[in-house]
Amino acid sequence: MPVRSRWWAVLLVGLLVLTASASAQTSASASLSPPQTDAFPRVRTYLDVHDAQGSFINGIQASQVTVLENSQPLPVAEFEMLRPGAQIVLVMNPGPPFGIRDSQGTTRYEMIATALVDWAKSRRGTSIDDYSLLAAAGPELTHLSDSSELVSALGSYQPDAEAATPGLEILLRAIDISADTPPRPGMERAVLLVTPPLQGDISFGVQELLSRAQALHVHIFVWFVAPPEAIDLPSARLLTELTQQTSGQFFTFSGNEAIPNPETYFEPLRSIYLLGYDSKIASGGAQELSVEIRQGDLTLTTPPVTFNFDLRPPDPAFISPAAEILRALPAGRKVTLWEQASADELTPKEQELEVLVDFPDGQKRPLVRTALYVDGALEDENTAPPFEGFTWDLSRYTASGQHILQVEAQDSLGLKGTSIQVPVQVMVNLPRPNPMGRLLLRWPALTGLTVLLLGAGVLLALVLTGRIHPHRLALRGLRRLPRLSRKPQPAARNEPTRPHLPHWVNRLQWPQRRLNPKAEAFLSFLPDSAEKLSVAPISITASEITFGLDPSLASFVLDDPSVEGLHARLVRQEDGSFLLSDQGSVAGTWVNYAEVPAEGQVLQHGDLIHFGRVGFRFTLRTPQKMSKLVVTLQEGRK
Repeated sequence: MPVRSRWWAVLLVGLLVLTASASAQTSASASLSPPQTDAFPRVRTYLDVHDAQGSFINGIQASQVTVLENSQPLPVAEFEMLRPGAQIVLVMNPGPPFGIRDSQGTTRYEMIATALVDWAKSRRGTSIDDYSLLAAAGPELTHLSDSSELVSALGSYQPDAEAATPGLEILLRAIDISADTPPRPGMERAVLLVTPPLQGDISFGVQELLSRAQALHVHIFVWFVAPPEAIDLPSARLLTELTQQTSGQFFTFSGNEAIPNPETYFEPLRSIYLLGYDSKIASGGAQELSVEIRQGDLTLTTPPVTFNFDLRPPDPAFISPAAEILRALPAGRKVTLWEQASADELTPKEQELEVLVDFPDGQKRPLVRTALYVDGALEDENTAPPFEGFTWDLSRYTASGQHILQVEAQDSLGLKGTSIQVPVQVMVNLPRPNPMGRLLLRWPALTGLTVLLLGAGVLLALVLTGRIHPHRLALRGLRRLPRLSRKPQPAARNEPTRPHLPHWVNRLQWPQRRLNPKAEAFLSFLPDSAEKLSVAPISITASEITFGLDPSLASFVLDDPSVEGLHARLVRQEDGSFLLSDQGSVAGTWVNYAEVPAEGQVLQHGDLIHFGRVGFRFTLRTPQKMSKLVVTLQEGRK
């Protein structure tokens, strides 16, 4: 062996001996399995407790156990002793010492095989354990539930001991098999290695084995087939320390010793405690867990187990919110010319909204509050189940306008999350009465005055146009007087003649109200894009809209460095759909985080659109369906 390798071997043996000496001072041991957080905030783990002889300690009560989560003591919520069985891997690693015979002609391997077969036969009729067998240049059987197959395989295996070269590779394979998912949760793992002295420098291989076995909580037992003096060999020392560091046992067999019953190894491993507690973790990252046990004079604290935990606030979202709500009089309600309709008659008076609350970290937790905000003000909240429904009061809206909806969710850990802002257009259609009709309705006496004035005006017009001669009414009275002369009197020269009114026509031209075309779709800025730009939504009324940075090229200007002079074009097609296409921009045009193809993309209600870094949400006045957001990472873009 080279000097450098011998030096490393001596150093490793020394470290293992020091560690073993420290651990040997403990009268009992306890360990925890990695915590299970799939039912968070309830966290579950398996507690394994053994006395100084390696026997499982029964009778521990929940009141005798305290959980230490990040050094904070917590009570046990569930505690139960289980018997899930053990995962057992038998490893036959033959070498020349296997073939040495006793005075009766029986080889050492045959003695060991007989002991293992007898043990396997004693386990017939029970399926609590999981068996595997690895044999160098022989069978490999994994995860058997019937020990009869183990008996058959051991009986038929005849190793070529003289030609075999024992090494650590087969033990590494055994630990890999023990790492497979067990048939039942909580099963402990054990490896029984039957081997002669190993050849070569195994110091670094043993260290790798030790790290992996401790991480998987594998108990390693070794039957060392060699003469008693071989116990001083480096490989024997390393294997001895390996068993001590994994709570196993080391046995040297020279052909004269009584072979131990493997049941004494495996029986203590078939029992375990299931422990559950309610976690108080309030932030993600590395967490530390240990358990303290106090039973009579026994006080044990398990080595801390470190685990990473992802914890993020809940993520609420509206389910198919309406882009537009129309408030109008009920169907069949007709308004007369002079009638004033009341805003209290408008329907709908309220709008039901549904939300879905997701947990991005995968740790579903109880909710304690959800709240609906309209234009930044609290509209409705839930402090008890169900948390997914809200009622929006629309009765106060008597004029058309846009309103911003947002929902907030708080979980049992106090973490709060908010949804994106959703714009909703509320249209109010309230018929207005005729002004003259209102006057007639409120002032009936005005009707007579109006008729009198109209009559006077007509009479004046008739007099002025000469159709009525007032002097003729006076002559009727003079006819009753005596006639003094029949000769007509000449008119005075200076008598003024009756003026003649000219004919005129007055045409009134009333200005016509300009009607804007009805918007069929809207583009609303996303919250992160609204910091520099106006948050008012864009009403799409034209058949074509262009977007860009240059006002001379684009009909809608986006003031952002990521936008080209002419960036994108939105065209309404003959079938009513909207086609979005990029105009050769550098930053690209994206729909639902996917780049728009060269031929353009037809938009769906609720799509997320990005022109460079400027984001919008596309909504239809009458949505048909809402596309499902799918995020796809493309090569070459980050």
